[in-house]
Amino acid sequence: MPDEPFAYPTLQASIHPDDLKGTHEALTATIETGVGFAVEYRVIWPDGSVHWVENRAQLLRNRSGVAVKMVGVSVDFTERRQILEQQRHLNELLEERVGARTAELEAAHEIVLAEAAQRQKAEEQLRQIQKLEAIGQLTGGVAHDFNNLLMVVLGNLELIRKAVTNEARLVRLVDGALQAAKRGASLTQRLLAFARRQDLQVKAVDLRKLVTDMEDLLRRSIGPMIILDKEMPENLPHVLADANQLELALLNLAVNARDAMPEGGSLKIGLEEINVAPGDKELSGGRYVLLSVVDNGKGMDEDTLAKAVEPFFSTKELGKGTGLGLSMIHGLALQLGGSFSLESVLGSGTTAQLLIPAVEGDVVQMDVKGSSPVIMPDKQPKRILLVDDDILIAMSSADMVTDLGHEVVEAHSGAEALEILGSDQQFDLLITDYSMPGMNGADLVHAARRLVPDLPVLLASGYADLPAGVQVDAVRLGKPYTQDQLAHEISSALQA
Repeated sequence: MPDEPFAYPTLQASIHPDDLKGTHEALTATIETGVGFAVEYRVIWPDGSVHWVENRAQLLRNRSGVAVKMVGVSVDFTERRQILEQQRHLNELLEERVGARTAELEAAHEIVLAEAAQRQKAEEQLRQIQKLEAIGQLTGGVAHDFNNLLMVVLGNLELIRKAVTNEARLVRLVDGALQAAKRGASLTQRLLAFARRQDLQVKAVDLRKLVTDMEDLLRRSIGPMIILDKEMPENLPHVLADANQLELALLNLAVNARDAMPEGGSLKIGLEEINVAPGDKELSGGRYVLLSVVDNGKGMDEDTLAKAVEPFFSTKELGKGTGLGLSMIHGLALQLGGSFSLESVLGSGTTAQLLIPAVEGDVVQMDVKGSSPVIMPDKQPKRILLVDDDILIAMSSADMVTDLGHEVVEAHSGAEALEILGSDQQFDLLITDYSMPGMNGADLVHAARRLVPDLPVLLASGYADLPAGVQVDAVRLGKPYTQDQLAHEISSALQA
């Protein structure tokens, strides 16, 4: 600064206007109380630059106690102030960066936790699917073998029933055994449904019409204490399904919902078209129709929900259910190329969803009554070659065929059957089981056709579908079958 007189007024004039008040208040406090004067303020130099000044001083009084002057120092700490300000700014910037990085790490941690939870859930779902698949394979095999046993029981009981018509007590006993055997056959059908091996009559089905036609039955089944509501939009596509099995599935779901609402409630049946993208929901891409059944009943906890579709699992009292209803629906959905899911919260009800593939393209309306020709039983005795590796089944089936008036030759393997066919014996029909060791029924049919090109074939099997890639030109007969069914399919094969 230039060498000019610097008096107190000059000092006062140089103080930044915003700091005058604070400086005067500190000076007044020092004069009145004698406390040390310590203040920081800005001054404006003649060149217009702003500097920070720190003043510290002591008040001096005369012998009379009157304040006469102040003695102290004044320090320019502008540079230090700038360094401190810069350091404060850097600290704030560092804190912001640390905060931002911490937020990023917390977000990344949340993502990792979410991915871990999702992976754990996916692994649990995979384990559940593998568990159900293993149960399904075991169940399907047991049901198939049980079908073979029932084949023998039903066949023999039917023949015995014909022979004891004059014995009332024996008729009653045989009828009871027949009813039990048929209930066993119904049980195996449910097991095969869970294993996705039941026999389905798949065609275009109008789900809206199906639900509407079942309304009276559903209302009677759920009772007057439950309100039935429907939400079914117009112009829904038809689905590819077995109408009878769908009706049974819907009835099962409605009855389960009723049992979950013993004091009454509401049941809502909904239909909705869903478009599934390829790879979504583990389904083939395309149009589907979603059938949902929603109740506000007791609901299920997580453990119960996880086991709900397992065969023979039931929350009902002993003797009140087989535990096969939901497992049958699960198997039906998978066999149709769709899916079945359950959502439930304990105390808040359950939602069951059945997703079924829609018919692509125009729906061809069919006259059900006239869609298949009437098969007239052939009264002329035929010579039939019957092939089954199970001796008991072969004997029972042969007896039923013989009782129908035909001549039967038995073979217990594919090789034995081919040997008989190659011996120049004449047959009107070949009846063969599919599942046989060494040479299965399909292989036998192909080999037999090379020997006798026009030989009619009736192929019997306890499974609904043959393995992938197997094509056989033959009339199919599902096990177990009654003598009437056998007679009908023999006529069908002969007239095909």
